[in-house]
This record gives sequence, C-alpha cells and structure tokens, in this order.
Amino acid sequence: MKINNVTLALSLMLIFSFATLGQQNTPGNATRSFYNYDRAHGQTFNRRNIEARKGWFSASLYKLFLKEIKREAAWTKKHPDEKPFFGDGLPFQPYDETCKIGNKDAHRTFSVHQEFQRRTRGAATVTFAFPKGCTDGEKIVYTIGLVRENGKWVIDDLNYGEDTTLKQRMERSDY
Repeated sequence: MKINNVTLALSLMLIFSFATLGQQNTPGNATRSFYNYDRAHGQTFNRRNIEARKGWFSASLYKLFLKEIKREAAWTKKHPDEKPFFGDGLPFQPYDETCKIGNKDAHRTFSVHQEFQRRTRGAATVTFAFPKGCTDGEKIVYTIGLVRENGKWVIDDLNYGEDTTLKQRMERSDY
C-alpha cells in the first residue's frame, strides 16, 4: 500500500513538472521572463549587461552584440567626445519617460502577447504604455522574434515598428 502511494505521488509530481515546463517554454513566456529581468537591471550597453542576458539571446544575436561591443570600443577611442550608437543604453525598451498622475510620476508598464509559435520560430509583442490617468504618451509596441535553440525559446531579433530591426542595425556597414 505504501509503495503504491509513493509511486502515485512520484507520478503526479512528474506529470505536474512536465506540465509546468510546457507552460513556461513558450515564446510569450520567454519574452515576459526576459523583460522582467531587463527592466530590473542596468541598461548600460556593455559586456557585463550583455553577458547577464546571454541566456535569453540566440547564438546569432549574441555574436552580433559581441561584435557591436568591439565596434563601439574602437569608435569611442577615435571619437571620445561623441555618443556611440547604443549610447542611450540597451535597445530593448523605450526611453524611461514619466507622466504625472496627480502629484506622482508614473512610468510605462509593459505587457506581453504571444503572436505565434511554430516548430522553431515564434513571436511576441511587447506593449509599453502609461497607466490610466496619464494624458501624454502613446503606446509603444515592439515585436520580438524568437527561435528555439537547445530546447528553449530565445530572442533572435526585435522590430521597433520602424524600417529596421535590431539585427539590421547591428549588421550595418558604417558605424
């Protein structure tokens, strides 16, 4: 009788752990996890901050970041008084602006919506918006392209709703 109870308990734990893993391993949840981390940590464009986020990046995006860090260092050496390409910080969220609600400053919050998930490709949108009561500031929407690498969803590109994506900006020939 005890063996049956132990077997049943272990079986249920295994089933629930796989169910939880399946729920967490989606493009939308990977994006949400990344933005929860990104918004709580430093935004300076440097090697340390890229390394801290490495687990959320595809191999190709990570390589582009490393290349960009080298390009920026070389450019900054030649132009020490000028702001580099990513001089405003990491490129994953809009500028940190505030609006007034009464006497308090309010910042944009974000929400994530999963757009699609195929075998190895997925997408999610991230909407940055001020809370109700703010009369200024529009919603800003980024589309995050994800790929499945080594069994998990990772960010492969970011579209700002403009004419270029993050990868295209980092693949540019001129600095």
